Amino acid sequence: MPVLGLEEFVEIMGRLEGKAIQARPQQCTRIRHRLSTCTRCADVCPTGAIKWENGLEVDAEKCTGCGACAAVCPTSALSAHSPTNGELLVRAKQVLQDLGNVAFACPRYLEANPTKAALVTNCIARLDESVLVGAVSLGAKGVWLLDGECEGCPQASCREVAASCVSRANRLLGSFGISGRIAMVPRLSAENLPEGLETDVEAMSRRSFFNLLARQTARVGAIAADSVLTSHGMPAQAELKKGEMPVLVPEKRQLLLDALKRLGVAPREGSTAEGVWLRFGFTEACTGCQMCTFFCPTGALTKWEQEGQVGVSFQMSRCVACGLCRDTCYVKAVVLTDDADLRVVLNETAKALPMRSAEAAPWRVSGTERAAKAILESLGLTKE
Repeated sequence: MPVLGLEEFVEIMGRLEGKAIQARPQQCTRIRHRLSTCTRCADVCPTGAIKWENGLEVDAEKCTGCGACAAVCPTSALSAHSPTNGELLVRAKQVLQDLGNVAFACPRYLEANPTKAALVTNCIARLDESVLVGAVSLGAKGVWLLDGECEGCPQASCREVAASCVSRANRLLGSFGISGRIAMVPRLSAENLPEGLETDVEAMSRRSFFNLLARQTARVGAIAADSVLTSHGMPAQAELKKGEMPVLVPEKRQLLLDALKRLGVAPREGSTAEGVWLRFGFTEACTGCQMCTFFCPTGALTKWEQEGQVGVSFQMSRCVACGLCRDTCYVKAVVLTDDADLRVVLNETAKALPMRSAEAAPWRVSGTERAAKAILESLGLTKE
């Protein structure tokens, strides 16, 4: 695979912008390190607009703005906007004040089934766990993704992306004793809606629906996002020092953390964040080089050194399960496991993981010294 320079990468990724997708190229694991194996955006793109076959290829003309790539991108190198996840949750909060439930539907669905009871979104595949769990945390008794028009849709494969997000969201809620809140249903049932809301929107063109979406977003822009982002605030990019790489915790991850805390109950003992957060570890092969901290896109891993020991500090809540630390480890010592303790995640504390003594750290020894030691060891001698 050809290695792209940052400027080239920015130019290519920029072709996707303007169609409900925002690009942050420096957050992409593939630009941070050539050994990254992530191809999630290309894997789910229903039109082949994104490809990682011979390097990055983006065909902006094929992009429909469905947002599936943003839903699966762990680092928010690609993220949905117009509306953002935070704006969607503000809308959901407004709807919940009147209905108690919230439904999401795409323009294709609403053309065939006009209703005011559903929030319009480009595609249900752009609704990741932060929106689904977030709606429940705001009081939704039911969260419905209306998939009645997915069959036959050019973006039909996106339904599987949505189904995976629903499954993970329900598993997370189940850890807090909450079940059956989120579902994919073909149609809204009149018995679940207040009288008069079933079909009280005149049929309109697809262009009109997107205009409606833009107007809704403009109205939401006047509402403070503080009502759904409580403990963190919106993500900001810190000023970089020479030689540093950008570090950013995605907004959707912050929204999800806040939503879980807003549930008001502790997760069941032993509950894990399967498929959402990972636990970091390493084998005896680890050299303690700490390069995993340099490439980590969210700052979940940082350098640690104390009392003659070197290692890393790992904050599980900042981990987005991108796997870049494992991909870039030159001795394949990193071990990532799907048993991240939800209680540890919600505590948002960092844990020091000593790797080896500072004196034994190989990067502190010159190349000449390492070579001399290797020769002596091969001869069965020891260096005095």
